[in-house]
Amino acid sequence: IQAHFGPFGNVFHELVSPDIHVDICVIPPSEDRDYYTLVTMGMGAHRMNVPEELAEHRLERAELAIALPPDWRLDEEAMKEERWYWPVGLLKVLARLPIDNDTWLGWGHTTDKQSPFWENTDLCAAMLISPQGAEEGAEACTLPGGEEVNFYQVIPLYRDEVEYKQARSAEDLLEKMADVSFVVDPERPDALDP
Repeated sequence: IQAHFGPFGNVFHELVSPDIHVDICVIPPSEDRDYYTLVTMGMGAHRMNVPEELAEHRLERAELAIALPPDWRLDEEAMKEERWYWPVGLLKVLARLPIDNDTWLGWGHTTDKQSPFWENTDLCAAMLISPQGAEEGAEACTLPGGEEVNFYQVIPLYRDEVEYKQARSAEDLLEKMADVSFVVDPERPDALDP
């Protein structure tokens, strides 16, 4: 995480862990990156149930990243408010989804909350893509035993965007989202608006 996403001094330590222990590393904005990067640390402890036909791709372990604007509040007080907490909550939910549903998450996968993440936004779903704004090689980390942990960027989506992706493909949606920043903006324009 430090080599590819940047040094972190702050970690949101999980106090109660029902299964795996998922901490979140907070990489602060820097001269090169004018945004926070939050990266899970612990999701990769669980081997996901990847379909047999994909076994050779070593996709069983993953960690997630999300980018937040430099003025996003991440102090202890702010984490008590859903307005600031929802991206952290999203990472935690996604990190446990493969355990809770005996499934897996990988590039292009989408999840749907069915309702907005918070009252100030219509963002309600998320898609996983390759790490953005990270050093080269951030896509995967090889563990001492030879297994790989894959890293994915979490991109929050609007209802019509997730439906478009499901009807077409992740590639088609990403083409439409070419001008959308990977840094979370609860009020960003909808990529499908004319």
